[in-house]
This record gives sequence, structure tokens and C-alpha cells, in this order.
Amino acid sequence: VAGSIFLCQMELVPLSIEGSARASEPPKNSAGTEVKGVAVPVEGKLDRNFLVEKRSELERKEQDLKMKREELLALQKQIDERIALLSRLREQIRADMAKKRAAKEASLKHLIKVYSSMKPQKAASLIEKLNIKFAVRLLGRMKGDTVGKILSFVDTEKAAKISEGLVKQQ
Repeated sequence: VAGSIFLCQMELVPLSIEGSARASEPPKNSAGTEVKGVAVPVEGKLDRNFLVEKRSELERKEQDLKMKREELLALQKQIDERIALLSRLREQIRADMAKKRAAKEASLKHLIKVYSSMKPQKAASLIEKLNIKFAVRLLGRMKGDTVGKILSFVDTEKAAKISEGLVKQQ
């Protein structure tokens, strides 16, 4: 009986020693690599290489993005310069158009003075030869009594059309 108890105890002791030895080993995942990383097997080095490759890839992408950003900024600068140039050109065109309008207006005022100072018969004969729209514009800027005197000598059909145009103009 004592021997069997001794043998039982001997079997228990190795079991508990073996169990404590197993508990002191670091846990391993299904691939056999350590979870907490006390000793790194070959597969762990592949993971580090992968991370190093990923990092260099990200750095390359970052450089590419930086270059593209610089290109976009250069393009933006070119676009801004072109917009500024177009704005200057537009202002120059507007100024030129204003000068042309002013010159046209000055010549129309001069023509109005010329027709107003003519004898009504002579002015009427010239107005009959003018385009209806221009005649309306011209007579529309003259004084009413002068227009009345001139229209009295203009052909009745043309005088009627000019009169209609004068009414529409007002």
C-alpha cells in the first residue's frame, strides 16, 4: 500500500512539474509563432519585411502625392495668371468699346446739329434717303418743332413710318 501511494505520488509530481513547465512557455498561435514575441521565428521576419515594404510603398505614394500637389499648384498659378490676363483684356475691350460709343455719340450729336441747322426742305430730302431706323434715331434726338418742320417735307409714307418709330422709341 505504501509503495502504491509512493508510485502514485511520483506520477503526480512529474505531472505537476510538466504542467508548470508548459505554463511557463509563451503561448503560440496556429502558425507556431509566439503571440507576445519573446523569440521571433522566420514567419515573424516576413511580417516585418512586409511592414518595411508597406512603409516604403507609403513613402513612395506620399512622394507621388507631393509631386502631384506641386504640379497642381503650378497649374493653378498658370490658370490664375491667364485669368488675370483675360480680365485685363476684357477691361481693355470695354474701354475701347466705350471710346467707340463715345465717338459714335459725338458724331451723332454733330449730325443732329447739322440737320437741325439746315433748311427743312434740304434736311427732308436727305432724311428720305436714310435708313428708317437711323432716321428715327436722328430725329428722335432733335427738338420737336425742328422735327415737325422737317417731316412736313418728307414723303408721307416714310414720314408715317418715322413717326411710328419715334412713338416706339419713347
